[in-house]
Amino acid sequence: MDASVICFKLDLLIRLIDTTTGAELEERNVRFYKNGKPIRPIPRGSGNYVFLNCGREDGDLEIMAQGYEPCQVSVEYEMLDKQLPVKEVFLIPSENTASIQPIITFSGQLPGLESVQAVNLGSTCCCISEFDERKRIMKLFKTHRSGMDDIYYGLIHPDKQTYEPFVVVKEVSESSIKISQPLQEPFSVNSPIARIIFGKTTPDGNFLIRVRDDAARMLHLVRYVVKGNVKFKTVDFHNLEEAKLI
Repeated sequence: MDASVICFKLDLLIRLIDTTTGAELEERNVRFYKNGKPIRPIPRGSGNYVFLNCGREDGDLEIMAQGYEPCQVSVEYEMLDKQLPVKEVFLIPSENTASIQPIITFSGQLPGLESVQAVNLGSTCCCISEFDERKRIMKLFKTHRSGMDDIYYGLIHPDKQTYEPFVVVKEVSESSIKISQPLQEPFSVNSPIARIIFGKTTPDGNFLIRVRDDAARMLHLVRYVVKGNVKFKTVDFHNLEEAKLI
């Protein structure tokens, strides 16, 4: 009797992350849909879901996780690693999420709005020391460093009240990281770095961004793109009455 060999091919790994904390999703009640039809990846814990032998066709996935806003993401394989195609998906908690920390919502509408994100000015993780453009190595002040366990960060320019987003490829040492692309903007030594909090936009310009109400001061620097133009606004999430994106 001939032995049978069953082969499994990893076609996609979805990693679900709570955008307000940067932590992997612990919620297990998660549903996935493709083209309106339910699909069932294999849960691997810590917010990881594995798709095996399903093919590598580009398309949109809809993700419904209990306690979070519905999310639709585009999967483009040419943008992912061929050997290990991983897609990080940042989910926004719903307002009725049971949590020790309350949630603050900043929402509105701005015609032509394409994307929205923010960094918490009161929760920076480290500061930049120097940058090797050729090697794309960023050195950090270790004494200021409280950990960089995420991927998406913003290098803040305090004098201009702006920040430059960057993506961490790997940690080279305790005091240096490699990023995906060279920095495009000049920076000052000791400029702070903070994790990016991703918001949500719709084609008609509605936006939604939420943060955890975990500090006495809740100043955030919001970065938004309107018809291709990048804009910034400092927003006090404890005083949203006059906050508006224009």
